[in-house]
Parts: sequence; structure tokens; C-alpha cells
Amino acid sequence: MTIAPHPEHATEAIADHFRSVDSAPKGYAIDRPASAVNGFLVTFIGLTIIAFCIRTFMVQGGLDGTPRDLVFLGHDRGSVVFPVRLFVALFFLTYAMLAYSNIWRRLYLAGALLGKFAIFCIGIDVIAWAFHSAGIVSISVFAGQMISGLTGLAIFPHTIMRQAQLPEAGPLAKPPPLPRKAFLQWAGCLALAAAGAAVAMHVLYDVIGVLKQFAILGGIGAGVFLMQQILAVSTAIIGIRVLRRSRGRDFAPPIAILVPAHNEAHSIGATIESVDRGAETYPGDVRLYVVNNASSDATAQVAEETIGDCRFITGVVLDCPTPGKAIALNMGVEHITEEFIVRIDADTVIGPGCLETAMRHFADPKVGCVGGLPMPLEEKTWIDKCRLIEVYMRHGFFQVSLDGYDGVMGIPGMFAVYRRSQLISVGGMVQGMNGEDTDICMRLAAAGYRSVADPTAVYYSETPVSYAHLREQRTRWFRSIYHLTARNRGLVFDGRTMIGTFVLPFNLVNAARRAMLAPLLIYALIAYTIFGTTFTTMRWQPVVATLLGMSLILTVIVCLIYRASSVRYVLHYLGFRVLRSYFTLASALTLIYPPMHPKMPTMRRRAAR
Repeated sequence: MTIAPHPEHATEAIADHFRSVDSAPKGYAIDRPASAVNGFLVTFIGLTIIAFCIRTFMVQGGLDGTPRDLVFLGHDRGSVVFPVRLFVALFFLTYAMLAYSNIWRRLYLAGALLGKFAIFCIGIDVIAWAFHSAGIVSISVFAGQMISGLTGLAIFPHTIMRQAQLPEAGPLAKPPPLPRKAFLQWAGCLALAAAGAAVAMHVLYDVIGVLKQFAILGGIGAGVFLMQQILAVSTAIIGIRVLRRSRGRDFAPPIAILVPAHNEAHSIGATIESVDRGAETYPGDVRLYVVNNASSDATAQVAEETIGDCRFITGVVLDCPTPGKAIALNMGVEHITEEFIVRIDADTVIGPGCLETAMRHFADPKVGCVGGLPMPLEEKTWIDKCRLIEVYMRHGFFQVSLDGYDGVMGIPGMFAVYRRSQLISVGGMVQGMNGEDTDICMRLAAAGYRSVADPTAVYYSETPVSYAHLREQRTRWFRSIYHLTARNRGLVFDGRTMIGTFVLPFNLVNAARRAMLAPLLIYALIAYTIFGTTFTTMRWQPVVATLLGMSLILTVIVCLIYRASSVRYVLHYLGFRVLRSYFTLASALTLIYPPMHPKMPTMRRRAAR
């Protein structure tokens, strides 16, 4: 599906229309240029080469017993396959050097990251050495490295959350006890995944060896890698059943369509027309509210003209002179009288039956938010093609797996449906931070409501028109995980929601993993090609498996299920995953760390917050 610009405004320049006050919220982010992340990679490469040269000189100097990684105890420390601890240490050091703050905060940040990691690694080595010496059990160096790597993924967000300048914790309703059914479904699938991976590793030992050889399994560990895929598939199967049952009832109350628009004259006409077409088949009344948010183009004029030509909806254009999407949304909510609000971005076109499908889920009073499948408008550019595969994986598969145990953490604001009374009861849309669409879902979850992501409710949204647009969008999206966690920190490990118990912590760790992917590939390439004679036991397969492997196979299967022809874009998507890592790293570098004075007590920074 293609959006045609409004004929009278087709020639207007839209190259920079994506920038707004939400791109880098004041006080919580700095709009750093690309040179920041490029400088990170150059610095990281330099530190890596220096570290590898030191290791090479030590070997040539007769100190061949020096471990190939930062492993100082262990009966098999000479059999290190990949120097993962050294990688994590170099990554932490580089991040601290390039963080946005003064020298004293950077030193403190480096000490916190490296200190925590060193203490944990030493602890693992001491335990492994003690157990082996006592004849209790032998913990391999590889196992210790794998545990250390996973711990590094947790240390990174933990340190950021404690030291970065992030939003204050917001009020959260005290949720009811964790739904037993949702927890049992998740726990059952987790047990199945662990057992399945263990059985496969034991019974299919030779097959697993072949898969490792061809980089199908590997990464931080073949068993962990396999377990993750089994868990996602099993919960997705449950999610499909949950969605079918949830959308099986008729429910079509009057609805309000809320469209915030900032400089969207080129696309808002098509958005309104799609709502009118959707209202033709929707049984209930549909009223449109367009909030013109500090636009400098003809957004309001185009919206009024298009509404005047509509046949199945009525509508009004409201003016919000204060910039900010959340501000515009809250203004719209104040004017709306209908109980159900369908939020649609001004660059989005809803598909046939989208409204009916989404509204059926609200027959369940415990449903707080519903979203759909955000397909790209076109498949022309490489960005469009990568986005298509990303949508199938993220929204067509992983969100469905989260549906299986009430774990949907957020619904994209491109198309999201809420109950107005619930929206108001949890405080409306948060202003001045990234991720307001996910934040509202998290607070609804805290109030005892669940979010539903239904891939049969299809809509089409604009993809970035340039690399600069893509960079701004993804930096903003990936930064939001830290803003969201800070504002909703009361949910983390609360034991009362599946989001706080599992999904939010997992997303924090996954953000760290994604930020480390591009540096990891560079690190492995240097070690394998330039210093191959030093790291003689190193293998390329575990590294390549983090990018390809089982995740690639799963991607192909999901694409075949949704649309077989989309498989031809999978190679584009693999390259995009590395670029996505680049943007994730960039987002972490845009965080602001309050400056420190060398004599400042470390607790003062907490009191100031």
C-alpha cells in the first residue's frame, strides 16, 4: 500500500519533517552527532589493538602461560576459545571514556563498570577453583566466561540506571497479585525450553556439533541459544490461541480517532481518508480529532479540507501551539467524550477491518490497550525491506509470544486503542521523555490491565525517508528503554506483573546485547585476522552464530508463514541488525551523566535526583 501526498502539497520539502522536541528530550538526552559513536568505535579499536599487542609481546617474551582472557584461576584456563571477558572490559572502558559528562564522572563510571565486572569474574574463578580442588565439580572456563558475559550484559544497564540523568519515578497503581495462569504458562514454557535444550545437547550431541561447526548454534552458549528459541516458539503458540479467543466476540462501541500531527501536510490527508474507509465497515460511530501540534506547514489546512470530503466520519481540527507529541495527545484526550480512543500517527494508514479487529478485544474488561501489525507503506528502499522483516519478527512473532503470558510491554503509538477512563486514571501520557506509548501500557499493567498485540489488525506506517531520519528514529526508540525503566522502576522485579518480573529486565539486558553486537564483530575480526597466531584457540563460529544461526532460521520460517516472497529481504535484514546495533550504541551515548567534583560524596548525586 502506498500513501500519495496531498496533491496541493506534494512538492513541499519533507526531508527534515521528522525532527521535533521529542527527538532528544531536554534534560534527559543530548543530540550528539554521528561522530560520537564513530569516535567510540575508533577508540575501541585502538584499545583492542593495544590489549592484543600486549598479549602478543607477553607470549613472545616467554610468558606463554598467560591466559588468553582475563581468567586467572582455573584448571583449563589455557583452553579459552574466545576472550569474552577482555571484550566486556574494553567495551566498558570505552563507554566510560565517551560518556557525556565531565572527566570525574567518566572516571567514576569506569570504576563502577569495571569494578563490578572484576569482582564478579574473580568470584566466579574462586568458586570454580575451590570446587575443582575439593573434587566436588569441575566448572569449565567456558562456563565461567559464559556466565561472566551474561553478567556484563546486566552490569551495563544497572550502572546506567544508577548514574545517568533519567526521569523521576512516576506514580504506579498497586497491581493485583500476579495472574497465576500467566505465570504458569510462562514458567511451563521456560521449563520446557530448558528441558528441550538439555535433551537436545545430550541426545543430539553429534548433530549439535555439526550445527556449531556451521555457525548455526553458538554465541554465548549453544544450550542457552537453543533454549531461547524454544521458549519464544512455545509461548507464541499459546499467544496465537489467546488472540483467537480474545477476538472472537463482537464489540463495536462509538470510538474517537486521535491524530497528533506535527508538520505532516504531506501525509495526513491519506491518514484521514483511510480512517473514513475504515469507518464505512465499522458498526459503531467514528469521530476524528486531529491535533495540530505547532506545525509550520499546511497540516491544519490539509486536515480540514480532507475531513470536509469524508462520508463516514465527522471530525474537528484542534490547535496545540506547545510542541510535544504527549502534550498534543493529552489535549486531545481532554476534548474527547467517547470512551474508546484510537490513537493513530499522522503518517499511518489503517487497513481494511483494522478497527473492527482491534475493538473486539475490548469485550474483555481487563484489556487496557490493543495494537496491530505496523507494515511499511512501500517496499522500494533498503530501509523499507529491512523494516518489513523487522515487523514480521518483532510484531508478528515476538509480540505474539508475549501475548501468551500477558507480557506485552508496549504498543507502538502509530496505532493503539485505549479506554479513555483508564487512560485518565493512570495519569495520561507522560511528557518530556521518550517512549510515552510504552509508558502508558506499563502503567496500565501496574493497574491490573493487559495489552494485546494482534497481528491481524494491519496498518501501514511511514518508514524513514533517509539515513538521517532512520538514525533519529532509532536513537529515540532505543533510548526509551532507559527512560521507561527509570519512570517505572517500581515495576522491576515487582513479582506482580509479567512485565516487571521478566519482560522489562530482559529488554534491558537485550539493549546491552544489541549495543555490544557491532563492537563484538569488530573485536572478533581483529583477533581472528590480525592476531590469529596469538589467539590460536579462537573460533569464528560462535561469533558468527550471534548474527546468523538459529535466529536466521527462525526469521526465514516466520517470513514463510506471513509471506513467502519476503524471504528475499532476509539478507538485507541481517545487515540491518548490525546497523541497529550501531544506533543502539548511539542511543546509550546520548544519555546525560551529571558532572561530578572530585570531592563530591557519591551519595550527593542520588540526593540531587
